[in-house]
Amino acid sequence: MKRLGLCLLLLVAVPVMGQEAKRVVLSPKSNIATAEVAGGFAKYCPNVVVTENEAKADYVLEAAETVSADDGTTYRHWHFTLMSKDGDVLMTTKPELHWGNKFKHHFEAVCKYINR
Repeated sequence: MKRLGLCLLLLVAVPVMGQEAKRVVLSPKSNIATAEVAGGFAKYCPNVVVTENEAKADYVLEAAETVSADDGTTYRHWHFTLMSKDGDVLMTTKPELHWGNKFKHHFEAVCKYINR
């Protein structure tokens, strides 16, 4: 019985262990809270970790929010820019309004780039 439990544990753990964590540090220009960004990656791209330690980071992420208003309703628009540690822009997301999981595509786009 112990062997069966160990085998099941290994079957579950090996795929997760195979995906090396990538670290992003938020740029000083970011105006979205670290907790919101970290929560989004935890939900949509668990191998990407937000760090405050610039030396450990693989990438720099500028996570910007703009707010617009229309007929008394305000809308939040996010825009992500992923950069190398040297400051070169690698990819960006568009500040579009999405219904439902309106910010999900930003995390998925960054995740896809990092894990390519």
